[in-house]
Amino acid sequence: MPAVGVHLPIQILGWQLGLIGSALAFLRWTEYRCPHCHAAFRRDYWPDNVRLGSGERTCNGCGKAFDDGAREWPELKWSRKLRYLLPPGIFAVGLSIFVFIGIAPLLLAPRDVVTLSIVVLLPLAALAPMFLWTLVRLHPIHLSRCRFENEFGSMRERLEVAGH
Repeated sequence: MPAVGVHLPIQILGWQLGLIGSALAFLRWTEYRCPHCHAAFRRDYWPDNVRLGSGERTCNGCGKAFDDGAREWPELKWSRKLRYLLPPGIFAVGLSIFVFIGIAPLLLAPRDVVTLSIVVLLPLAALAPMFLWTLVRLHPIHLSRCRFENEFGSMRERLEVAGH
């Protein structure tokens, strides 16, 4: 009988992991391949991710160089910079937190309880995850700017763009 008690938590954990694995099966990813030999060099769960870098990649399969789509920070358009700082997934989560934690309680609370400091601090606290995400992205942006200034990256010829 004690053997059943020992295996029960493992069975429950396996069942939970099975549910998570089943849910992940619905996630689609974008696969990026070498334009020469079609070997996969990257998979992203969110299509059209903005990546910082020189864009020059050598394929592990065939050894040929090609453009993998990465760009340095100064080369990006304003919309691509914004997408790098706040990708759609992070933006959606942050907006949801802002609405449900920052705005909804203010609308549901009695008027005599709501003060000016609560009206200001609650939405700001709800925006904190997006602010922290942006802070984490500042260091790679700084490194990208330094690479761009120290190399002749903006003057280079673009290689063949990598296919999906």
